[in-house]
Amino acid sequence: MRKLRIAVIIIFIGAAALFAAYQVRTRIEADTEPPVITSDSDSVSVSVEGEESDVFQGLSAKDNVDGDITDDIRVASMSNFTDTGTRNITYVVFDSSNQAATLTRELVYSDYTPPRITLTKPLRFEENDTEEWDTSDFLQYFKATDCLDGDITSQIRMNIEGNGYIDGAGTYPITLQVNNSAGDVTSVPVEMTIVDPEDEQESEKYYPVLSQYIVYTKAGQSLSLGDYVTGLQRGSMVYEFDSPDMPEDLAGTEVTITDGTDYNTPGTYTAEFSYTPPEGVTATTKMTVVVEE
Repeated sequence: MRKLRIAVIIIFIGAAALFAAYQVRTRIEADTEPPVITSDSDSVSVSVEGEESDVFQGLSAKDNVDGDITDDIRVASMSNFTDTGTRNITYVVFDSSNQAATLTRELVYSDYTPPRITLTKPLRFEENDTEEWDTSDFLQYFKATDCLDGDITSQIRMNIEGNGYIDGAGTYPITLQVNNSAGDVTSVPVEMTIVDPEDEQESEKYYPVLSQYIVYTKAGQSLSLGDYVTGLQRGSMVYEFDSPDMPEDLAGTEVTITDGTDYNTPGTYTAEFSYTPPEGVTATTKMTVVVEE
């Protein structure tokens, strides 16, 4: 029995020694050095229409054990814009020991444009038509697109200035706002006109009809606003200039355009399109002109 106890002790000591040696060897051979990501530049320029892989250009990653692991680099995060069309992008890569390396550099979109809100119908309604309206009824006339996110119409928000609600015939300034996933915000002021259907003068007006009621351009690039005029509207009837239905007494008449836009200075401006029929009442349609940087 004593010999058996001695044998057990010897086996235990041997096993303990082997385990200790294994632990020491494991610690000596363990990979404690993380990989490294390098870039040939502090920034990268890409097109909004480019491939997803374009953001990785100029990057490489190496690990002391795994070697070249450039293909394993992934995007960890992207910040909101720090300037128009510019944001920070952070990359990450892991080696086979699950050790990570990160690198952050500037990402510049070479052809970025801010979100745009468009309107293809006039914001002119009869008083009775708006009594039961809510925000969704009004926003159905607008669309918002973004070069990064695509259709962002659902992100449009509106604010009616003044008392915040529609109270009878008149003109109501409204501000529309939309933002994209990079934090860029576009705000566009427009006007909504509510008319009294019982107003005799209103029934005599021919409003200029436009193909767009919110237009965009770059600073230094003027627009030919006359190209946006497509016809005239009286009540619910729309007369296209090139249509045979255009009344003879209106054919050949001109729409007067008053353009208050400073095309050299970024900002939001208003252009007015006025039409006075023979022996009639002048009607004015407004367009919002956005001059981008």
